[in-house]
Amino acid sequence: MRKLLAFTVVISAFIFACGTAGKTAKTAQQEKPQKPEVKPVTIKGQCKNYVTRMEKCLQAEKGKDYRVIWSRCEGQVMWDMLKEYEDNGFCFDEDECKQKILEEINNCKEERNYLFRKYYR
Repeated sequence: MRKLLAFTVVISAFIFACGTAGKTAKTAQQEKPQKPEVKPVTIKGQCKNYVTRMEKCLQAEKGKDYRVIWSRCEGQVMWDMLKEYEDNGFCFDEDECKQKILEEINNCKEERNYLFRKYYR
């Protein structure tokens, strides 16, 4: 009789533990954080050059580490913009061109952050 009572208690404790674990697992699965939506940003006229070049590069790049892709694209875009500024005579020397490019990119912080969030994989 004692064995039967002990066996019943063990079985009911096991069933209770499995039932509670199942509920906990379900609530944990339901509470997965949702990926926040990226709200579109209106791109200023002075930022269109930078934004279009970055989007084109980010769409073309393949790889696993997004930060490496971002760094590579940003370097490539800066280099292309530097060559464009020098070829079109927008500045007198390389240092002035670099300064103009950095100012242009710094004026586009909101668009830059938007691009980073949009293409983050």
